[in-house]
Amino acid sequence: MKKPAILLALTASLLAPLASPAHATPRVSAQSIIVNPVPTTLNAQVWVDRDPSGSYTPNYRIGDRIRVSVRVNEDAYVYLFSVDPSGSVDQVLPNRLGGSNFVRAGQVRSFPAQGDNFVFNVGGTPGLNKVLVVASRRQLDLSELSSFRAGQPFADVKPQGEKRLAQALSIVVNPVEQPIPQQDWVSDTAFFNATY
Repeated sequence: MKKPAILLALTASLLAPLASPAHATPRVSAQSIIVNPVPTTLNAQVWVDRDPSGSYTPNYRIGDRIRVSVRVNEDAYVYLFSVDPSGSVDQVLPNRLGGSNFVRAGQVRSFPAQGDNFVFNVGGTPGLNKVLVVASRRQLDLSELSSFRAGQPFADVKPQGEKRLAQALSIVVNPVEQPIPQQDWVSDTAFFNATY
């Protein structure tokens, strides 16, 4: 290949991301369940107790206790979801056990918190598990995504599987009436392995 052709290919690959539309829709990626492609100053971090950095994939045995922590850099409403290797999705927050899902800037919230009268245990099938946080400057209406049954502390999530969850969340943050501006929300994902 000649030098000009290499430069042309390199230039095209570098400029391709800039050619994308300004109002891109949320997308699924290998690193995360849902990604907001629009730059925002809002930042959210989620991690599990065996990896406070949130950059590794720690191992837990099925039955082990686990704590999930979240931090935001601006006041935000946080929504936590757990996806197990089979694609089963659970809504961790908001729930009927842990109070409000509003988190102040710089505050770390852990679930369960010290003194809570419940624990989270790793369950399900062995393999890679994901914990997704969606942080929003505005409250989200999750009624199309999940619902609480009478007497149940956690909401049932209707769409199962990562792609269906991502599609449903994109509808939640981008509804036909009063869409949430894409710079007003962000997501992050933590990973952990469940083993026997």
